[in-house]
Amino acid sequence: MNGRLLPRTLSKVSANSTLTVIAEALLLMLFGALAAVIHARFRVPLRLPGHHGIEFMTIFMFCRQASRFNMATSLSSLGAGMILMIPVLGFKDPFMAFVFFVPGVLLDLLFMAFRRINSNILISGLIAGISYASIPLCREVISLVLGIPYGSLLSGIIYPTATHFIFGFIGGSLGAGVYKLASQKKKTN
Repeated sequence: MNGRLLPRTLSKVSANSTLTVIAEALLLMLFGALAAVIHARFRVPLRLPGHHGIEFMTIFMFCRQASRFNMATSLSSLGAGMILMIPVLGFKDPFMAFVFFVPGVLLDLLFMAFRRINSNILISGLIAGISYASIPLCREVISLVLGIPYGSLLSGIIYPTATHFIFGFIGGSLGAGVYKLASQKKKTN
């Protein structure tokens, strides 16, 4: 009776925590895949670049807030990227997976940089807006380096960057708000 756990108890805890980590990582990737499938299935020709930022950043911000992983949104972006490479979904951009991976990584990095204030819904929205606005910037770099034309960039970079920011901000605020409501409801129960 020295207070130490028996070895078999330690191995059970270790196995359970490993399974929990793997399950959470897979769940984050599934949420990212869900965002990509929504993007593929609900193609509404609004002629507003970045309008899918609402659902992407709602899902990504909720995952970011709910997860204990520092790189949670990167895992969600990885899941989205894997789905975006499936040819039958109709995406013709060979760099689509990369372009949608960058906002996830950027969201995680900004979230870690602003740890003290990222629980604020508006700050979370700003972080999401900045992250999602990286998509047209990545496409501009790809276009300049490789010469691949993007229709949304034909009239310049400012308008698509602004619309991506706005839709990312809305989605990020919505995701942070949904998480906050869910966590408050969980505390009251």
